[in-house]
Amino acid sequence: MPSSPINTPNTPNTPGIPDTAGAAHDQEPPRPAAPSPVSSMTALRAAEDAVLRSTGYEIEQHDIEVAGVRLHYLTCGEGEPLLMLHGRGLAGATFAPVLPLLGAERRIITLDLPGWGLSDKPPFTGHTPQDALHVWMDGVLGFLDALGLEQVDLLGHSMGGFTALGLALEHPDRVRRLILMDPAGIGNEMQLDVRLYFALGPERLHRRFGKRFTRMVLRSQGGTRHNELDEPLFGLYHELFTQAAVIPSGAKAFHAWINLTGVHLTFADRLHELEMPVLMLWGDSDTLTPYEAGLHAIRHLRDGQLVAFTHTGHSPWVERPGDFATVLLSWLNGLYVRPRV
Repeated sequence: MPSSPINTPNTPNTPGIPDTAGAAHDQEPPRPAAPSPVSSMTALRAAEDAVLRSTGYEIEQHDIEVAGVRLHYLTCGEGEPLLMLHGRGLAGATFAPVLPLLGAERRIITLDLPGWGLSDKPPFTGHTPQDALHVWMDGVLGFLDALGLEQVDLLGHSMGGFTALGLALEHPDRVRRLILMDPAGIGNEMQLDVRLYFALGPERLHRRFGKRFTRMVLRSQGGTRHNELDEPLFGLYHELFTQAAVIPSGAKAFHAWINLTGVHLTFADRLHELEMPVLMLWGDSDTLTPYEAGLHAIRHLRDGQLVAFTHTGHSPWVERPGDFATVLLSWLNGLYVRPRV
């Protein structure tokens, strides 16, 4: 299991995605052709390295093979394990702003799900949203087995929240406590412009319209603080958003689940089955997965708590890392957490 330690001390009017016609006049010319997978992965690794170095904290990089698929993951800290799953188009390294804070009290593991980030991207051969979910769930289960982890606290963001929720429902013995952060898959409400963005193919759009378009999309996800627009984190986001290799893999799987016609699999009617403690963390200005879905979901949880991050969009850990870490660690430690921060 190779590891590499890194240790060095105008929101658009449309709420979901911007009008691509404006981005067509980007000062950057369209990219004429996709780079080779090797050069793309090299650039992505360099972007990840830069982000991890910027934390000033020791974060180790690893690769492990699970069922013939190489999975990339990061580790830091010591204590009870907390596994963190990223959203669509992202990777474990995008959790970097909060890793030093969480690693002070927990062993943190972030996984690049199969088909995304620096993990392998096998072609998606399924057809249904259930097929897509099982690609991601099976990757997580195999990963836990490979690391010898019988049970973990599990956090998932957006698509990763959908994956974490599915895992908690199908394999509750593997999940001690469940944290859902702006999750998808607990309701079928999604704005038309967001569905159109996914249907057109984010990786194609970001490659076509360049960094200015990436900035516009990040600003459009709600909230007032957009720390992901700062380097080196922005460089990582842009490299992730322009990975051509995910198109026949993770992106194709996602399209089977969410596309122009809607969200085709949710767990809204199964939330009452969850027996483990559940914490939902939600930006109240999120334009991708609306906070109202959390207000509805909390009524169906046996042992659940919902915390709203005021004036915050789809990525609370990036927008407000200090508050995010305080809330999450307090809850994990059994302390009182306010319903709004």
